[in-house]
Amino acid sequence: MHRSSDPSATPTSGKHLVDSQVVARSWQRSQHYGLCQRDKLLFEAPLVATGKQIAERDRLLLDCAMPEMQQLHAALAPQDWVLACIDLEGVVLSSLSGRGAGTRELSQVFRIGAQLSEQNVGTTAPGCALAERESVFFVGEEHYLEEARQFSCLATPIFGLDGGIVGVLDASSRQGAPSVYTLESLVFAARAIENRLFAQLGEVLLVHLHHRLDILGTPLEGLLAFDPAGKLRCANRIAGQLLRMGEVRAGLDFAELFDMPFAHAACFRRHDLSAPLRLRSHHGGELHACITQGPPQRTAPMLAEAPRPRRSAEPLPTPHSGACLQDPALQDALARARKAFARDIPVLINGETGTGKEVFARLLHESSARAGEAFVAINCSSIPASLIESELFGHVEGAFTGSRKGGAIGKIEQAHKGTLFLDEIGDMPLELQGRLLRVLQERSLSRLGSNQLIKVDCALICATHRDLQQLSAEQGFREDLYYRINGLRVSLPALRERRDLGALIQHLLRAETTGQQSLQLSPAALQALLDYHWPGNIRQLYQCLRLAAALAEDDGEIGVQHLPDEVRAGCGEQAATVAGEGLTLEAGSTLQLAEARAIRAAVEAAGGNLSAAARSLGIARATLYRKLKGMNRGSRPLACVVSGTPPARPE
Repeated sequence: MHRSSDPSATPTSGKHLVDSQVVARSWQRSQHYGLCQRDKLLFEAPLVATGKQIAERDRLLLDCAMPEMQQLHAALAPQDWVLACIDLEGVVLSSLSGRGAGTRELSQVFRIGAQLSEQNVGTTAPGCALAERESVFFVGEEHYLEEARQFSCLATPIFGLDGGIVGVLDASSRQGAPSVYTLESLVFAARAIENRLFAQLGEVLLVHLHHRLDILGTPLEGLLAFDPAGKLRCANRIAGQLLRMGEVRAGLDFAELFDMPFAHAACFRRHDLSAPLRLRSHHGGELHACITQGPPQRTAPMLAEAPRPRRSAEPLPTPHSGACLQDPALQDALARARKAFARDIPVLINGETGTGKEVFARLLHESSARAGEAFVAINCSSIPASLIESELFGHVEGAFTGSRKGGAIGKIEQAHKGTLFLDEIGDMPLELQGRLLRVLQERSLSRLGSNQLIKVDCALICATHRDLQQLSAEQGFREDLYYRINGLRVSLPALRERRDLGALIQHLLRAETTGQQSLQLSPAALQALLDYHWPGNIRQLYQCLRLAAALAEDDGEIGVQHLPDEVRAGCGEQAATVAGEGLTLEAGSTLQLAEARAIRAAVEAAGGNLSAAARSLGIARATLYRKLKGMNRGSRPLACVVSGTPPARPE
């Protein structure tokens, strides 16, 4: 292919994978930057950063790129090719080359810290890929500088978590035109680097999807990351194409993309990609999908969006706030409540003391459009009746004896544009219920001692352990207020009724022992916790685990002896035969029975994942297999233990 030496000339590409217009535009930009084709610039590109500066500034991109670069470089002919990762400004972050003569000159070009932008070296693959945001390669005379025409180079962009380009991956050689295979391999490696970035997001729910089942788990899959509230954090470009949405914007709710409730999708998360499901998209039809849990975040992701700063009025998360919600009834209740709350329908939460009513309310708030605003909680049973009116509505100076100088803003006013959570509303004095009803209906209030109306706009969540319908029938609660706050009624199960008790115990134990030496529950201790009736629910369970962890600190394992007296009391009262479970053990084998039931509980809590169950029990997977095999004799078969199905009835 011939090129004119006239600086005003532009190339005309022949048989090439890159559009000739792309090459022409790059030449025009090179001319615009004042470059001459005879300039000697390629080997003297300015060094704008040191290796130490690059390591500090671009650590995340480097950590994700190097494994893929090493694998690709080994697959190519190392003596012929130089691979380089280049950032958004054209600065070489890292490079790999062989020791052959064919790569010696290119190694000088791709020095760490050298800036190879079009402004500095004219038309090359990395500079053009950054400008055009697409894969390109140039051979010989298609380069702008004459000294670059002895090389061929390929480059493909790397896109960050926000959809913007963060760099390029380049492969250069002194050989002739590269094969299509080489270009495809380079693109494949770039997609793998992008997918590695998703692993830096922390504890998100990752949705892997594609039309083809065999592509799941490869760099060509679509990837979406959702936060614990079901809001989209980010998605790769392939996911946008599969969903036929182009660029998928952050903040979308899971339900806006798929026909499955987010709470149900969370049940399908696995440690591997061996359990695909069919997921119907509202935009792209039915897709194969796998759902996994992202690893805990160790460092702040430099290429991801910055986390939203926590409002000073919000309390720090507690172990309760991270409690896992694997119970199907609880997940369904949360999914329904989110839909109602999104339409500004008040939610009434019923449940025993300690079942996590405020945690549930916070989850609703954090997954709503009001998440960036205040969450104001007030316990109607803990404030004296004489003060609750002032707490709710505020007061002006001099409104009553002891009033604050300058007055005070009330809780309802504080919740403007956010969420107001009234806990134990069944204990609110009757005389205040009428005023609260008026505020909810008129969406305005006046402070004590003032006639000035103040407009308020807040979502409402109420909670109580009492039966408000019966209470209103007994004239203990205003019937009109009951129907005003009872938009959607949600009943939280008591801890003894939850099917995810085993997983919840392990979760709370991990939360309590974070940063300390890992503590495991002995099978007998776990079974004792599973058997206890927990009148204080999650609050009591958490305090029990705190005590056990403290007492077992020097033992390395929590045993029955570390549990509170009331929990230990029922440990010796188990029957030798457990009805409905098919376990037949000799009398006096209480410890063996406890171990068997603890193993079964751990396997069921892990959803049949034996590796996860073994980790939760603190034993090796082979040990778990051996124990399960022993349970098969005179008990339910292993398949039944894993799946939860009853054994076949003998003929």
